[in-house]
Amino acid sequence: MALSKLARDFAREINNHDWQDAPYRRDRAGHNRASDNNHDDRELTGRETDAVRTNVMWVTAQVLGYHDPNFDVYEFAEACGVDTRTRRGDRDGSIQAGVRERYGRYMRPGTWEFDAEFVTTETSDFYHSGTDCTLFQRGYRGGELLTFPLDGHMPTRWRPCANCVPEHQN
Repeated sequence: MALSKLARDFAREINNHDWQDAPYRRDRAGHNRASDNNHDDRELTGRETDAVRTNVMWVTAQVLGYHDPNFDVYEFAEACGVDTRTRRGDRDGSIQAGVRERYGRYMRPGTWEFDAEFVTTETSDFYHSGTDCTLFQRGYRGGELLTFPLDGHMPTRWRPCANCVPEHQN
């Protein structure tokens, strides 16, 4: 899946930046010591540089993931110049673990909370008040998560969950 224009622009900027002396200066976006005389002799190690770049990628990914339902954190990380593979060549699970996300839903930026909304999937018979519902978690099969605002129209195709939708709880 292709990154959105905004995600591509963030990734280009993150990848273009010289992160090796980032903690020791404050000068401008797109810093490059080869063409900038405002630099210090202190440099981060390669590992430290990767850590700074990865943290910047995660912070940016949190916002992009929240706003873009098609966002792919691995694709974005790779475009930012972050290594997304383990030494064995497998996909590194820490990339996904670095964002506050569950079942494809990202927490609201600046908080540790998900937006309140009804959730369901194409294969479900019920909709839920969130992904915390034990019945949702037991029935979730990794399908695309469908979300509907609490104050919006919920299609009649799905019935409310008796376990978590307030007006249908016992």
